[in-house]
Amino acid sequence: MKTFFSIVQYAPNPHREEYFGIGLVMVSPESGEVIVRFSRNRINRINNALNIRKSSLLESAIQKLELFEKAPEALDVKQLEYLSAYENGVIRFSFPKPLVFDVESDRSPSEVMAQRFERLYIKLIDDGRETRSQSLRGQEPGAKFRKCAKQSRELGAYLDIGYKFSNDDFEADTLIPDITVDFIGGNGALYCGNFINLKLQPATVQKNIAETQFLYKVLLSLFDGEGDHKHPECKIIIDDKQLDDRQAKQAMHSIERSVNGELYTLQRVPDMKRYVESVLEEVKARNVEKFTNWIKKQQINPVPEKPQCLLDEF
Repeated sequence: MKTFFSIVQYAPNPHREEYFGIGLVMVSPESGEVIVRFSRNRINRINNALNIRKSSLLESAIQKLELFEKAPEALDVKQLEYLSAYENGVIRFSFPKPLVFDVESDRSPSEVMAQRFERLYIKLIDDGRETRSQSLRGQEPGAKFRKCAKQSRELGAYLDIGYKFSNDDFEADTLIPDITVDFIGGNGALYCGNFINLKLQPATVQKNIAETQFLYKVLLSLFDGEGDHKHPECKIIIDDKQLDDRQAKQAMHSIERSVNGELYTLQRVPDMKRYVESVLEEVKARNVEKFTNWIKKQQINPVPEKPQCLLDEF
């Protein structure tokens, strides 16, 4: 299996051309998978040593790159080559280098790629001081769902998998959040779901929850249900396997409180493979069609001026 990796470098003062490795990106042209990880502890130590306050530009750039794991089609080797040549702000990229490895018959390419990424990250980025999650990046719930969904090709006939929203898709006087949901379709009403990765930094988890909730509020205000399936099915989804620490449990309880009384719901998934099978059964029963097809037939409602999304701190 052939992959390519690029070191993400931080330039606190771009004019001085001082670069610090703070992250790693790996892409697979064969599978289309993308793994991204940053060392926020390393970033904090660099800033503290140089007496630099937290950079909003850096944080914004990191969050955008982390979204590539949910929309891997948006990042490939050519894009990394382009970024290495032309990205010259606070974030810079090394020219992508190839990494080739064999995949044994009893192991999945994704699993081996994740392990090779981990080794490379420890060698190139992690200086031994940061605490690494037991959950490897690239194996987060959303990525696992999309992988299972693509293996079940039948599901792709009913739902858009890994759908990235764009304001160009909507003839509406409102701002659609620029995020990706793990699956979405419709039939009379919306049918969609988005996994929340609880293993990220607390601020990022909170941001992802709030963005998903805001998106659902906007979508539900745009489209009325109709016919036999007029009740929407918009779900914020949690993988039970991530509920192994205090921070993750606090985040889940925060979601539970925030969805109370809303039209969208919280769903917990104990087994990913069985969940994909249950989604397929449900979309068949509801005769759901892809969102990209369904939206063309919908009439968009006027949107409230100030849709709000409240989320408790955790």
